[in-house]
Amino acid sequence: MPDNNHSEEAHMISSAVEVHKAFHISRREGFVALILLVFLILALFLFQNVLILIIAIMTFGLWLTFRASHFAIDGLESLGAFAGLSAYVIGVLSSLASNTPEAVISGLTAWRGVVTSNPELVEIAVLSVVMAAGFNILLLGIVVVISTRKTGVVKVPREVVEDDADLIRWTIVAMTLLFAFGILFYVDHIIHGLTPDLIFLPPLLGFLMLLSYVLYAVYAIKKPKPTERVIPKPRRSKRNSALLATLGFVGIFIAGYLLSEAVELAFNFVPWTGLGIIETQRIVIMALMIGAAGALPEHGIALIAANKGKANIAIGNTLGGTTQVLLLIVGGAAIFLPLPLDAAVLLQFATAAGSLWFLKRAMTDDQKVDIFEGAMILLMQAFVFILVLTPI
Repeated sequence: MPDNNHSEEAHMISSAVEVHKAFHISRREGFVALILLVFLILALFLFQNVLILIIAIMTFGLWLTFRASHFAIDGLESLGAFAGLSAYVIGVLSSLASNTPEAVISGLTAWRGVVTSNPELVEIAVLSVVMAAGFNILLLGIVVVISTRKTGVVKVPREVVEDDADLIRWTIVAMTLLFAFGILFYVDHIIHGLTPDLIFLPPLLGFLMLLSYVLYAVYAIKKPKPTERVIPKPRRSKRNSALLATLGFVGIFIAGYLLSEAVELAFNFVPWTGLGIIETQRIVIMALMIGAAGALPEHGIALIAANKGKANIAIGNTLGGTTQVLLLIVGGAAIFLPLPLDAAVLLQFATAAGSLWFLKRAMTDDQKVDIFEGAMILLMQAFVFILVLTPI
């Protein structure tokens, strides 16, 4: 009987240690999170300043987005390993989890715009989806620069891109055709002396973009993989994995709600005109803020991997995440929301196509990327962000 009690006690201690490891947050991060939470509570109930409230909501929301996404990804990866899924399938699930904040924040912002009859919030939400793709392109350049800062070059095995090679090519073609379609439409109206009305991405095209990603994912999952690839092993127990995934997605939705609230407050109460910012710039700035907030978790994960010398993982995940945003999230948004093909969107589509082609060519011609190629991608996307912020 004592042995049974001792065994049960040891099991409880072991479980407690496992839970602690699964949800471990460093003291420094925990201290920062506590300060941000206290700041948010004070801003809600004590401070009578909208700007302070916006800053408090956004800073805590950004931390919660980052931490919740890590929980969701960690939990999904372990659950996928328990289910016997391949490394590629688990990678797709992780990428979906890391892109969830972008969809949630944009979706809740659009919902606020519909409920409050504010079409500008809907426009911000739609544009933010495309801007999230821009931040993924920016991340590609940063990851390459970080990965090559010591040696100047990083070797990239063919298998890093071979799983997504066809999808990358299709994404390049789709983005190029959309850019050409928008330019030809406006040029045709100008030639005939007509005032070019704003055109929107047809919902059917959005559906086909989303469908293309789903079909390719199904094909890639069922495609036989080389036997020498490593089979993932679960890092958590089933219970802790499920708990991590559940808490992660709940946290993502709470963070999305907080950030969409901050965006609405900033849009309505910040004195933009007093800062010399016109209406179109205000919409683009808010869209950039949402896009950055949604892309933050994926940025953090990829940058940490690149800084630890895991360049292959970082570059591969970022490439997959970029095509996922462009086809799955942008395509899905176009089905339910009017996605305008204005100058900012068309520029981003062209940049996405050019950057994907540039990096894919660099990785496949000699199986390596260098710091110059990463810097060019980084500068290209920064160039576009400056262009879209420039008033026309």
